[in-house]
Amino acid sequence: MRHVARILAFASAVALIAYGMFQPVEQDSGWLLALWLAAPLLLVAARLSLPAQPRGISRSIQNLGLLIALGFVLLSVQLLRQQFVRANDIADTVHVDEATGQTTSNVRQVIQSLRVQRGKMRDRNGLLLVDTEIVDGKYAVRRYPLMQQFDPSAFSNIVGFFSDRFGPSGLEATYDSYLSGERDSYNRLRDSLMGRAQVGDDLQLTIDARLQAASKALLDQYGIGSVVVIEPKTGAIRAMVSNPGFDPSQLAFNPAADREAENARIQSYWRQINGDDAGQPLLNRPTQSRYPPGSTFKTVTAVSALENPAQAKPDDIRCFNSLDTEAGAPPVVNAVPDLFNRTGDPSNLERVYAFSCNVAFAQYALRLGPDRLASTAADFDIFAPRDAPDTYGGFTDLPTVPSLLYKDAGFLNRPAALADTGFGQGQLQITPLQMAMVAAAIGNDGWMMQPYLVEKITRPDGSIVVARGARAIRHAVSSQIAAQMRKNMRAGVEYGFGTAAQQVSPSVALVGGKSGTAEHGAGTVPHAWFIAIAPVDQPRYAVAVMVENGRDGAGVGARLAGDVLKAAFDLEGQ
Repeated sequence: MRHVARILAFASAVALIAYGMFQPVEQDSGWLLALWLAAPLLLVAARLSLPAQPRGISRSIQNLGLLIALGFVLLSVQLLRQQFVRANDIADTVHVDEATGQTTSNVRQVIQSLRVQRGKMRDRNGLLLVDTEIVDGKYAVRRYPLMQQFDPSAFSNIVGFFSDRFGPSGLEATYDSYLSGERDSYNRLRDSLMGRAQVGDDLQLTIDARLQAASKALLDQYGIGSVVVIEPKTGAIRAMVSNPGFDPSQLAFNPAADREAENARIQSYWRQINGDDAGQPLLNRPTQSRYPPGSTFKTVTAVSALENPAQAKPDDIRCFNSLDTEAGAPPVVNAVPDLFNRTGDPSNLERVYAFSCNVAFAQYALRLGPDRLASTAADFDIFAPRDAPDTYGGFTDLPTVPSLLYKDAGFLNRPAALADTGFGQGQLQITPLQMAMVAAAIGNDGWMMQPYLVEKITRPDGSIVVARGARAIRHAVSSQIAAQMRKNMRAGVEYGFGTAAQQVSPSVALVGGKSGTAEHGAGTVPHAWFIAIAPVDQPRYAVAVMVENGRDGAGVGARLAGDVLKAAFDLEGQ
């Protein structure tokens, strides 16, 4: 019996250590828990392996020796994981502060890479955006040819920065092993043996630099916010703008210049962009900021109503001036009084969607119930907290937070909370990227594609290392319902509250869309949202715009989305 217990204790301890050893470095808590759970099992196994000692000093010495030995074993196992099993992962880890967008990484590796000729970045048309210059015959300095034509802050949230003091961010961080050449071990060894500088792989991006710059210039007119333009059929991102941005060239260290002056310059700029009044330019708002989506979320509620017609009765609806949901809760009201004069009374889904009737969508949510609404939201990767991943895996090119249906467990069980969620308020926290993906899925017959920024990775000789293309996440909604929703979105622009989105000539493309004016706290100016697709019959672009404190989704949001679409179509002919 003693022998069996010893074997079971030892085997269990080894199994726990093995399980924890191979946990990702982001989940160190899992590793430490496994290690501490294994400790008493190892102690039991060791104790059962030794002959029993009589009470007294001999047993005390034996127990003390076991504790010391166990400490050495645990320390050795921890060092084995850090120095061997997970050494590369730990060295390459980049932490991004969700609140500020500031990155923390292994600066030693960045310093070593000052001699590495990092790969280039080009846009989808081959325009050189980021390059490396060799100075003093041996040192590499990151250069930004994009500055010859465009405002560098328009691209900063995508390309990121590469700094010897603060590490990499953006694509510089995500694709560091390719850009630095570390991924290509054969060529790295060959260059080392031949005494040649290490040269990294090049990235060709999906963005159109002209559309990226134009979107930034348009967003600048309104203030802080985001613009995302996606190709619905492939998921390729044509533009992704976060405002404000920063100048990545100001963080690039030049080893050939005076070291103290360079450090002072970089430190000064770092303080500037991290200042309280800087607007958090290091934060990539399309992927790292979550907001209440306002009425743009009515798109998801409408899909759920069409998927569950027996419960939701989508075309049997009335747009009352107000709706009481539960005792003590404020009633649901519309943004416009007597809105039923526009929707008709009774009305149908198309008209209450086009005129954004809050009361109607609160009723839909109450009819659907929390489970059906949550199921539809999950199809669009809007998660319940218990199901939300640490990092959203639908987009892997840049750090991305998951979008949330609510924050507090059981929130949707309250009628008032469910009603508020149905028209886009409640505790919804959604990224601009995710709302762009919702629009894109509707534009792509219900197929939600994985968005991506890097089209391909090539070696310096031009040979292809990685080629990316269209990849479906899931069929989020049936083709028939997607077609109905495109009709509803067109109604929103044709005669509803989104008419300002039709900035491109109707002869070129009919636009469909949905506005959103999102409340986010008492006494604050609402956020302005708009999602759009164009042309409605065969969408080539899906757009999501969000202006923080922009006040009016039907005005600011619709106008901005329309202008972005016009820029996209204008560039097609150039």
